[in-house]
This record gives sequence, C-alpha cells and structure tokens, in this order.
Amino acid sequence: MEELDDVITPLSLWLKENKKVALATVISTWGSAPRPVGGQMAININGEIIGSVSGGCIEGSVIAEGIKCLSDGKTRIRDYGITNDMAWEVGLACGGELKILIQPLNIQDEIIYSIVKFIQNRDIAKLEIDCSTGERVINNSIINNTSYYDPSINKFIHIFLPKPRLFIIGAVHIAQALVSLATIANYDITLIDPREHFATQKRFPNCKIINEWPDTALSNFKLDKSTHIVTLTHDPKIDDPAIITALRSNVGYIGSLGSQKTHYNRCERLKLLDFSEVELSKIHAPIGLNIRSKTPAEIAISILAELTNFRRTPSHE
Repeated sequence: MEELDDVITPLSLWLKENKKVALATVISTWGSAPRPVGGQMAININGEIIGSVSGGCIEGSVIAEGIKCLSDGKTRIRDYGITNDMAWEVGLACGGELKILIQPLNIQDEIIYSIVKFIQNRDIAKLEIDCSTGERVINNSIINNTSYYDPSINKFIHIFLPKPRLFIIGAVHIAQALVSLATIANYDITLIDPREHFATQKRFPNCKIINEWPDTALSNFKLDKSTHIVTLTHDPKIDDPAIITALRSNVGYIGSLGSQKTHYNRCERLKLLDFSEVELSKIHAPIGLNIRSKTPAEIAISILAELTNFRRTPSHE
C-alpha cells in the first residue's frame, strides 16, 4: 500500500485564503531516504509548512527553495544527498538521496481542488506532472497504482490512493484506545455498535458512530482493499454479521478479538454458512501481534501493529 499523509486537503485551505503556496514532492529516492516517493510538504509565502519531505535534515533548504519558487513562479527539481552525519541527526542508520520537485501553485488551482474531491470521495487520483514545464494533468487512464519518476521524459506520476478506512465493531474498552491510536495513524474511523448505551459520543468523542447492526451499517459503504474491519465484542450476535459481510466483500483486512477456542467456534459457525477454509483464513484471529499485551491500550497497540504490518507487506498491495 502507498497511502501517505494528506497534504493536499489542508493546503487547499491556504489557497482559499488567497495565500501563495509551493508544493514540494519526493519524486525519487535512493538508500535510506526518510520519506518515500510521493511524500509532500506545502510551504506558504510566510514560510509555514504542512507535511515533510525528510526526517528534518533538508526541510530548511526545501522551505527556502519553495519561497524562491513563489517569487519567480518557476518549477524546479533539487537533488539532496543526506550525509551519514545528517542521517544520524534524524535517527537513520545511513545516508541516502532524495530528488525533490518544487512547484508554485495557482491561487485558483483547479488541479488541487479536483484532487481534494477525489480524496473526499475515496477515489484514486492519478496526476501526471511534466517536471520541465510544471504542467499537470489528472490522467486516470494510467495503469500504475504506484507513484514513480521517469527520468527519460522527465515526468512524475503521482498516485493518490484513498485514505485507509477502519471499521471498529464493538464499543468496548479496547475500542477507546484503538480509536485514539488509529486517529494518530490517519485512518478514517467508523465505530459500529447497535448498543446505544455503549457507543456514545461521550465515550468516543470526535469519532463517527453508527448505532446499527454491523451488516446493516456496512451495507451502506463501498468495501474495498482500503477497508479494514476489526471486531472486538466476541459476541456472535454482533461480530458474526460484520465478519460475514467482510468475507463476502473485497476488504483488505479482517481481524477478530477472542481466544483460539473462541475463534475455532467462530469458524465452525461460519462453515455452516458454506465459507471455505481459504476464506476463513483471511480472518486474523486471535487479533494483534503477540507482544504479550494485557491492558486495553496494549491490546490496541498490538492490533494496530498487526494492521500496519499487513498493509505495508508487499504481497497485500
């Protein structure tokens, strides 16, 4: 998976305030570069920033280049070699190289506003950039789903994937910690629990809550590879409908809380509904990496760690 921090949406608010903005994008890396291809940082005319293009070692230079970019209106590419000393300062094992594209944006930047709409609608946006002229066009006929730089024609293809979505089934104590951690990790989170006295805004502030049975709630969403479902109640009446819906969809990850015995009984119930062993193997249970967690917060950490490992494993892309 290649989902990265969304810099486009917050920078669009600067544009709406008529602030001049430059956008720096990592278009190529070598070695232990601290940010992947597609990493971005927005710089406004006051030197304020959103996002990053490194672990901190080249940000000052990129900000200065961004402000120059806003003065002369020219797109530019800058190459940065991160020395071992610089790498040590930001916690890297060794140096690397970054190629950064820096562009001035238009105040009424229709490309940016279009990408924001793609992001809001959870659709893939594919942006083709001519690094020589700065010309940009949204071209969703591009086959690739990975951002890349083609030096032979000096073009960068930037793929914006939907923000990862996490459905948490069950407003239990672990869910409170998981919501907090997943928010920090930039998931689009929805909590589903038909029990209104558990799933309340007081217990889960700033979280989208649906007080419906999981299969009913999930039927209103497009469930795709960027969707991840975690069931936490180990109550078959609540968890099973969510798991059944997930198994019949194209979701990326399904994880279920409960002991090995609980999961065995869960699978036996699902076999009666004609789910195969292969289909049932998609369920991560008992959920979470084995970090010997005990407390709700520790269990939530183990769940998010397993989910992160799943999403970042190349075989799941």
